[in-house]
Amino acid sequence: MEVNEEKRVKFMENAGKRVNKVMHDIQILEPMARSSVYDFTKGDVEEMFLAMQESLNTAKAEFEKKFEEKTKAERRLFSFGTNVIPVAENNNNTSNAIQAPNNVQNVDTVVINANVGDITDIEL
Repeated sequence: MEVNEEKRVKFMENAGKRVNKVMHDIQILEPMARSSVYDFTKGDVEEMFLAMQESLNTAKAEFEKKFEEKTKAERRLFSFGTNVIPVAENNNNTSNAIQAPNNVQNVDTVVINANVGDITDIEL
């Protein structure tokens, strides 16, 4: 996957600022744990950190979608000559049907070696 350098620089600048802000906001929670001003339960702490973790997971999933979609698209690339399906012989000369062999379930690519005028019906 090619990276646009201008967009990458912009991302690095903005993401750096935002991540630092998030980290700062998390760090200012720490003194609350040591302060005698606050009282909290273990359940309160679990609920607080669960909410933050869910937000992190959601944000990370959004970033990972970019790579998942590219991976799916790359698996479906078309290429001539990779899945050749033989042309079945038909003796009545009115229709030359292209049929996949019995062991072929899903075919992504079909290569046809015939003159356009010779084919009147294609079955897959």
